[in-house]
Amino acid sequence: MTDDRRWKVSITYRYDQGPRETVFYLEDITQLDTIIEHGPDWNAMVDCRIVLNARTYPEGWTVEQIADAP
Repeated sequence: MTDDRRWKVSITYRYDQGPRETVFYLEDITQLDTIIEHGPDWNAMVDCRIVLNARTYPEGWTVEQIADAP
């Protein structure tokens, strides 16, 4: 099952048993603040990756192509 919200966020935290990744899907990037502030202590964060998930225009389009699109 895929999620069509705009952003995919993968956060990896350090645990005694080893690193553990948690994935969130967000419509608005400002929601990330709440996830990080209310999640495990950010001092145990190893990595946070934010990737554009849903695309309105074809993959590979440039900023100029999108600006000129109808």
